[in-house]
Amino acid sequence: MNLAQSQDNDDPIEAAKRMVSNIQQLVGVHNVFGDKKRNFSAFSVFSMTLFGGTFLYVGSFSQLIYLVQVYPNKVESFKVMNCLSATLVPFSKYIFMMTSRTRLRNVFEMSSKGLSLIPQGSNAYMKMMQTFQRGRYASWFVIVNQIFSHVTYLLMPFLLTIFGNHRYLPTTPGDSYGLTPKYETPFYEATFILTSIATAFSAINQTGYIVLFIALLNQELGHFYVVTETLKDICNELEDKEKKHNENSHAADTIEDKLKFCFIHHLFLIRYHNEIQRLYKMIFGAHFLMMTIVLVTTLQTLNSWDMATTILTAATGILPLFIYCFGGELLISAGLEMSKAVYFCGWESMNAKQARIVSIMLCLSQRPLYLTAADIFVMNRETFGKIVQVVYKIYAVFN
Repeated sequence: MNLAQSQDNDDPIEAAKRMVSNIQQLVGVHNVFGDKKRNFSAFSVFSMTLFGGTFLYVGSFSQLIYLVQVYPNKVESFKVMNCLSATLVPFSKYIFMMTSRTRLRNVFEMSSKGLSLIPQGSNAYMKMMQTFQRGRYASWFVIVNQIFSHVTYLLMPFLLTIFGNHRYLPTTPGDSYGLTPKYETPFYEATFILTSIATAFSAINQTGYIVLFIALLNQELGHFYVVTETLKDICNELEDKEKKHNENSHAADTIEDKLKFCFIHHLFLIRYHNEIQRLYKMIFGAHFLMMTIVLVTTLQTLNSWDMATTILTAATGILPLFIYCFGGELLISAGLEMSKAVYFCGWESMNAKQARIVSIMLCLSQRPLYLTAADIFVMNRETFGKIVQVVYKIYAVFN
């Protein structure tokens, strides 16, 4: 039993699953990865009702009522649209985490299978473990960043209210929350509590979603690095073989075994990438639309809204978009590096059978693997730059 627990604790894939599960359980998503043995608990139902219901009331219901009240006031309408768009992003992530259990279970089963294919003790396996370690560091950075930004968002108006002469709320536009006023006693205290609960929901749910994306991206990058590292080993072995004029069959068999491993692992990588692309393409497309609206409306309200709200909503829009595009760029770069390693692996010194394997891999690698938003936008830094340009152009037209 202790041995099984030790192996589970040493498994980086299980560690990533546990991290995501522990985060999402706080907002009622009790079974992220489709474990058939797990059932709803009273705590998960309570968390889902409390956090989800409060978030919908604060972020959607109240703002729709206020939008009806202030339309067609341009500035106030932009503020409301900014809040609605910003709240739709975390809520869409919540729906994604609730409805993607089966697909996530299949993806992580593939991840475990892919890890088991890598020979332990090899340079490729060490590279994979280093990639997992960097992924953990990135996940903890996201967690700390989310905690800091949202605590600051709640703490600033709290301190301003205590030490100032006015009441402040880390909240959305308007003088009412749904059917109640915001700043009148006892509604002010109730509103502050509701806003804090909604903010906690947003922070927790978005953190779990981003950590999951980092974990899957990190695993795919690791498989790219595994193939690349193995090809580099083959190149080094061929160079040593030429220097020593070594023609023994053992060295040739080792090279051929590694080539076959690279070929099989590359095919696995293509299947694995297609699963992740199918998993994310629609949610990416929805987020591209929502976050573009967030960025546009943030610029529109830049001079008429408090700086704390402007900064948080802008970060809400920019951070996921940046992570998507930066992650997509890393995948493209890793694919190019692998393709380069295939070409320079020393195929000219191989026999006809080995060179044929290399030529097939080279043909496959000419079709780069990348993430897309709804099969329209490629996730890379160029797309991020274009989105920023489009947002500014829309802002310029309105002003």
